[in-house]
Amino acid sequence: MTTTRLIGGRAITGREWETLQQVLGHSTNAEVAAALGISVRTVESHVSKLLAKFEVADRRDLIQMVQAQLSDAPTRVAPPISLLRMVNAGRFVGRASEMDQLHREWNAVQSGATPRIALVVGDAGLGKSKLVAEFARQLSQQDSPLVLYGRCDEDSGGAFDAIGQAISPYIEACNPVALAEHLGDLTSELRRICPDSRMHFPSGHAEEMPLDPNINRMRMFGAAVGVLRQAAEAAPILLVIDDLHWAPAPTLRFLTYLVKSKFQGRMLILCTYRPQPVSSAMIDFLGDLSRDIAPTQIHLDELLRSDVVELLESVTDLQISRERLAQEVFSETRGNPLFVAELIRNLTDNSAALSATSNDVPRGIKDVIASRSRRLAQETQELLRTAAVLGHEFDLILLQHVAHIDDQALLAAIEEAVQANLLFDVTVAAPRAVERYAFCHAIVHRAILEGVSAARRRRLHAAAARALEELYSDGLSERADEIARHLVEAGQVTDRADTVRYLTMAGRSALGSSAVEEALGFFDRAMVLTESSDASERAELSYQRGMAQRALGQWSDSVASLSKALDLYAEVDDAVAISRTCQAASQTIFWSFRTREARDLALYGLGLIGDASGRERGRLLGALAFANAWNGDYEASTQNIAEELELAERTGDTELKGHALAMRAMQLPAFLQHGNAVAAGYEALQILRYTDDAWTYASVLGFMNYTLVGLGRLEEAAKIGAELDQVVNRVGNYAAQQHYSRMKAMMEFFRRGSIPDLERFARRDLEFCEAVGPGVREHSLSWLGLSNFLAGKWSEAKTLYSAALDIEVENTAMVGWSWSSLFEILAYLGDAEAAMELFNRHRHNLPTPGRPNTCGSWTAGLAAVEGLAILKRFNEAAELLPVLEGFLDETAVVCIEFRGGRLVKRAVAVAAAAAGEWSRAETYFLAALADAESMPHVVEHAHTLRFFGQMLLTRGDDESTARGRRYLEAALAEYSHLEMPRHVALCRPGLSEKESVPTQRLGTL
Repeated sequence: MTTTRLIGGRAITGREWETLQQVLGHSTNAEVAAALGISVRTVESHVSKLLAKFEVADRRDLIQMVQAQLSDAPTRVAPPISLLRMVNAGRFVGRASEMDQLHREWNAVQSGATPRIALVVGDAGLGKSKLVAEFARQLSQQDSPLVLYGRCDEDSGGAFDAIGQAISPYIEACNPVALAEHLGDLTSELRRICPDSRMHFPSGHAEEMPLDPNINRMRMFGAAVGVLRQAAEAAPILLVIDDLHWAPAPTLRFLTYLVKSKFQGRMLILCTYRPQPVSSAMIDFLGDLSRDIAPTQIHLDELLRSDVVELLESVTDLQISRERLAQEVFSETRGNPLFVAELIRNLTDNSAALSATSNDVPRGIKDVIASRSRRLAQETQELLRTAAVLGHEFDLILLQHVAHIDDQALLAAIEEAVQANLLFDVTVAAPRAVERYAFCHAIVHRAILEGVSAARRRRLHAAAARALEELYSDGLSERADEIARHLVEAGQVTDRADTVRYLTMAGRSALGSSAVEEALGFFDRAMVLTESSDASERAELSYQRGMAQRALGQWSDSVASLSKALDLYAEVDDAVAISRTCQAASQTIFWSFRTREARDLALYGLGLIGDASGRERGRLLGALAFANAWNGDYEASTQNIAEELELAERTGDTELKGHALAMRAMQLPAFLQHGNAVAAGYEALQILRYTDDAWTYASVLGFMNYTLVGLGRLEEAAKIGAELDQVVNRVGNYAAQQHYSRMKAMMEFFRRGSIPDLERFARRDLEFCEAVGPGVREHSLSWLGLSNFLAGKWSEAKTLYSAALDIEVENTAMVGWSWSSLFEILAYLGDAEAAMELFNRHRHNLPTPGRPNTCGSWTAGLAAVEGLAILKRFNEAAELLPVLEGFLDETAVVCIEFRGGRLVKRAVAVAAAAAGEWSRAETYFLAALADAESMPHVVEHAHTLRFFGQMLLTRGDDESTARGRRYLEAALAEYSHLEMPRHVALCRPGLSEKESVPTQRLGTL
């Protein structure tokens, strides 16, 4: 199909436009030829014509001129073929109130800046799609909307096919350079969403690396939303997703993401679906919408008798009155629009309607369709039955191979079926596009399929699988899901081993495109058939199944599958696969902070590979070190890394040395030895930059971002963060991504002290944790608690800190963060009894002098000092002074990032003041103020002023009192500016004219 478009008044043919799009993407002539499936000479000819039309001398000038003209021109997209067919298929009658509802929704979209969603609900044949098509036609006459259409298929189709169908026409019509600039590195994700598009998408590192499916999915969703956002800037969008009851879970997840994504733009999302039966994913989708959005639901009923009368106006030469015929048709069809249309079509062919009863395919419609198909040639009827087995939509070339007929017989039968309004052409206008046809309605497809015996269906499915293998031998993975579906349906008439192979291949492909639910479904079906498979095949299937379960957050099931894979790999002595599986499993379990299970898996893997040495053993030692460290075992993790380094040195494996140093950079933060961690990290990066281990490279960047903030070296942290931002999304390392987003938020909080921004960040962080798995939600809740604490909502903060403690994973290096937060807020609330009960229960978790302490213990010690001082338990606070001074000397940590970045020197100063060590306390307070000013850290600056001022008042001499009041006044002013009302109130007692100077250490804190 050739189309013409105007650019700057110049007529450009469809093929010239396709070539121009590639040129705008800076593709070479050879790349354009490969993308469009034409010769290089043909490309050269098109480019020459374009240069002449735009009157420029070379490609650079052509690109500049076209970009300038396209930037001012709105993107035009032809109306979707499927909607046009429905509009032209017959007269539209009735549905006035439903149409009014749709127009009200559109008017609301036009006047607003956020998308709306409407659901058209009705049984089969009630005209849902016809209503939507007519609505789109009416809109196009009144406005200039961008109509995008996608349909979910019962029989086949990928996880995002409907979304890809919808946005592909816009992508192919728009300025590719502008789109790439708008999407950034997400542009490459369009290749996954729109695999059949003729657009030339840039490749990215993400395509070379095994991505976490959740991150992959988030990137794909971000790319699709980005396309819609750009499109909505030029015109309001009508996004139609037809037959949503057949939507796979990823499509439903995308729609949920879209309506919750704070999309700014005029867009009406219009979906059609049947009310019964629906999948569990559909039930969840509708539940989410009802809770959060309350979409408009338009329920369709049968036509009225007056509507039938109107439809009969097209029938001439009637032997009876139109009213009487309408009554008979209405009685026979019960007003079902499809049945009515079929009966009228039969009337125009001098046929009679038959009885009407109800079933999956209403008996009356089935009989009418059977009657119509019996009037076709026998060859056409046979071909239709074969096509029905292939699916609602099918490739013409596949149908020809399965039916074993020549071109002339094929085209004759297809043309006859199209003329009978049973099939229609859905071939897209694209290079190397496959000719595709579809049945005119799902009921038509089902009616014809029911005429095929079960035995014949099985053999036709087997033939379809064989034909797909022959036709697409160079790209079987792209068709694996379709081949697998046919083999499963073929059942006992095909080879079970082939079925398992293609189910596994389809699962891998689905997992790679973030269709995790579909992937797990393929793997589960394959598992049932693997009793006779060899150990390697069963191991690989169990491994892939475990990866899918991991991505879905089915942690226990994932561990079971991966453990089974390990056992099977052990049977075949595959050390590489054992190492890979153990690393994947321990990483996954680790990021849910089930550190003991991660340790046990790494040990299990080491046991399986026995005496094997080399990279596989070394990397497992690194994984064990990582797990041991965050399990709180400093000695074991240090020994593991030493062994990995020794192995790297002995084998001359530089990449393994880089991995070992990376593990050290990620081990030491578990004990807040940030200085040594950063040194190891920089050394690791110098090696890993030149390897293919992008996952570990991103992980090191993430931990360095974390530790540099902990050291107060914020400029370095920002540089590392900038590099991490470029790497993390492409690699799919969601833990590193979370490090980046957290540290970016913390640095911004240090600088501005915005409490609302802190709360927004905490909520986003919690959403991220829930999206990628259990993770560390207690951190998110603690940040929410902190934002409430600073805002003066202390009871709410207590609730959030309590919730964080309730879900905190036990026996990790982080134990101490949650209980100490709760202890501190209880102290501020004045609940001494509850606070001390909690403190005494966790006293064993406090840091101990003379040995490495976990990050949780150090954090608890710093928080405990402040809480004890607030409770006036000065002796107990003073007891912590030696160990905290040792901590400061040992690690030179300036601030701890979680819970707002407490300055360590301020905590040490409070401990010194509690001990009555005024000079030491003043030295630390002054140093803390200097740190807060140089970083900067505005909230900690105010806190330090308050505690310093109160200590000076406690001294009692005139000079100290005067200085103390000045510090308190400054703290009060800063708290007021930061909108921290209860902290303002904490400053006022020390500024009261009537209050006598307190005699207790630290006075009224």
